[in-house]
Amino acid sequence: MFLSDLSSWRKRAAVLPAAIVRALEALERRDLDALEPGRYPLDEEGMFLLIQQVTTQAEAATRPEAHRDHTDIQLVLSGLERFGIAPPDPALQPVQEMFEVRDIAFYPTPRHEWFVDLAPGQFAIFYPGDLHRPCVAAGEAAPVRKAVVKLHRRLLGL
Repeated sequence: MFLSDLSSWRKRAAVLPAAIVRALEALERRDLDALEPGRYPLDEEGMFLLIQQVTTQAEAATRPEAHRDHTDIQLVLSGLERFGIAPPDPALQPVQEMFEVRDIAFYPTPRHEWFVDLAPGQFAIFYPGDLHRPCVAAGEAAPVRKAVVKLHRRLLGL
């Protein structure tokens, strides 16, 4: 997992895989506010962009998730989104596994989950296996608009 914002991520670019740097640069080149919700190709195969409009929910109404094949870069464009975060736990078994269909599995609440709130311009990177709980309300339920870049693990040499 990696947390940063669009105004300062380049100061730490040396610690990021080249594919992540290319994805962040692709985000900077686009007018994300002008894009309708949907899926958009990015600059190379195995990398695409989702523009999403969601309504955050109470923590109890959300589930931790992880991906097997994709890294997520989740960038908040408007609103405030709380994310649950936990280290990978091989002993934690999914309650719903859909890796073959959607590259996602949902998990019970991990023992060592903590939360971070992201505001517009801030992003989190979740690598394959990283447990994360998106779309949590930071207070009352509220609309959030975000960009999610999906990078296939082969772009990261995984």
